[in-house]
Amino acid sequence: MIVGSCRNLSLILRRVGRINELALFKSCRRLNHNVVNSVNMNSNQTGYSPHHLKKSTDKTKNALKRLRKKTKWDTTDRTSRESILMYEIQEALSIYDRSLNLESIRNPDDLIEKYLFNNTRPETLVVDVTCIYQTAEGDCLAIIPKESYITKDIDRNEVENKFTVLKIPKALEGEKVNIRILRHHHYYAEAALLSVSKKSKTSPVRNDSLILCEKFDKCSGCQYQMIGYDDQLALKKKTIEKAYRMAFSSWAEYIEDKEAFGNVVGSPLQYAYRTKITPHYSKKKQMDKSLLNIGFNNVLGNEGVVDVQSCPIATPSINKELSAKRQDIMKSLASSSQDIVDFRESRKSQDITLLLRDSLDVNHSTGEYKNVCVTNGKHVVTQQVDGCVFQFQGSEFFQNNNSILPLVLEYIRYQIEQCNGNLKYLVDTYCGSGFFGICLSKDMPDNGKVFGIEVSKLSIKYANHNAKLNGLSIPKDIEFIEGTASNIFSNKSFLDSKVEGNDAIVIMDPSRKGSNDSFIQQLIEFRPRMIIYVSCNVFTQARDLAYFFETSKNNGVHYRLKEVTGFDFFAQTKHVESIAVLELK
Repeated sequence: MIVGSCRNLSLILRRVGRINELALFKSCRRLNHNVVNSVNMNSNQTGYSPHHLKKSTDKTKNALKRLRKKTKWDTTDRTSRESILMYEIQEALSIYDRSLNLESIRNPDDLIEKYLFNNTRPETLVVDVTCIYQTAEGDCLAIIPKESYITKDIDRNEVENKFTVLKIPKALEGEKVNIRILRHHHYYAEAALLSVSKKSKTSPVRNDSLILCEKFDKCSGCQYQMIGYDDQLALKKKTIEKAYRMAFSSWAEYIEDKEAFGNVVGSPLQYAYRTKITPHYSKKKQMDKSLLNIGFNNVLGNEGVVDVQSCPIATPSINKELSAKRQDIMKSLASSSQDIVDFRESRKSQDITLLLRDSLDVNHSTGEYKNVCVTNGKHVVTQQVDGCVFQFQGSEFFQNNNSILPLVLEYIRYQIEQCNGNLKYLVDTYCGSGFFGICLSKDMPDNGKVFGIEVSKLSIKYANHNAKLNGLSIPKDIEFIEGTASNIFSNKSFLDSKVEGNDAIVIMDPSRKGSNDSFIQQLIEFRPRMIIYVSCNVFTQARDLAYFFETSKNNGVHYRLKEVTGFDFFAQTKHVESIAVLELK
């Protein structure tokens, strides 16, 4: 609550329009009134009454049902976002007070319901909140007593000696911040960052002058533009360490160089590197076409789409096309035309997702080329990496930061050179359109061969096309096999080649969900000399390696975890790719 004249001030602001939280803080200080830890617009202050939110309404029941489903702690998958967050919450509790447990922070149903809807949620502002823990999603966790902001309508037994975990986007560990409390979930509450408190010491890493995007505070696309690049890499190393601590706690038993574990290789380009973006908008919500928002989700999740005129991490050709595409959409909506085909539309939500992908337009007469933007998922995209040319359909997967790919290839080549024993074969599982296999084929001996396996027919088609495009002979130099990664070791062509694991290196590059037990079991039976696991989700990588080392050990097969190195494919964001190198003893 606010004491004295500040209460009247808040009432006036509420009546006039949406409260300006920062102005409220400043006004309270100017009036020399005491601002307590929370500013809670309770029933008497806002006109809010619990009767206005009928608990029996279908709207409330359905919303609560969706919320429970969305935030359910999935104990079957310990690498789900919910499970990772629960692990992080428990680590934060141990920092704040080791005597606390999950029951100490559980939010009762009445509290969840009270903060459920935007139009009935009490306006609750909290000042000088200490951020104590950085999450893998780039948010920061803070913990406050429930009594500091809950004054009425909730059973006191659910409040006294109880705490709320706050998840605050764009905040950094060690900062004191002013926030607004939003929707509550079972074990945490969402919060909006209003400002970094002037009462606290400035964060040792925050430097808001580094921010290049004018929508950074609202857009969910980037998390770390406000900190220097070395500090970004340090945070991503901590993410790798956390993932292995959580999903593969015994990793240290299998590695020799523990100090280098999780070091992150930086991206040569920290802006203007991203070769694909997928902004979106909603036809249903955009009734006023002049206010059409085309961009990315709001950092607060349920606040709609943030209008993005230009994205600083995207390539120049993409930003140029984004501006043109915006004009096309406005004209199309104005005329109610339905002839725009280069998007994906969700029938349920009427959300429309655009595709903008950087590509090379080559003049075959002169050999000259320029960067253009492909906006149709069925059109062919051309990329050049490390002297190799790749073509693939716009909707298909390909890495989105070409500047760092040569460093990744250099790292893998170094590992191959250092491997004990002569390697003749490279087995590229989850090969997509053939990137790793084709680029590394020149590192195989004359009597060697590359095998690629991919479940997508279309990707196999382009992988074969790309092999020919780069002068490789099929099937002498390279062969691509359609099927799941688990099937490659029993494939007839693969078996006929009499490939021995001792002569082979296996590259794994699965999707975010990681690999599976069946593939890992067959991989152990194959016993390749070296395994290189490239991952866009370090948590599933750690989980898979935990299963790999446990299973291989039980089967009398012994590998060492040579290295785990991060690569910053997505500068300014929370994401980090990691490469684990395993070598047969």
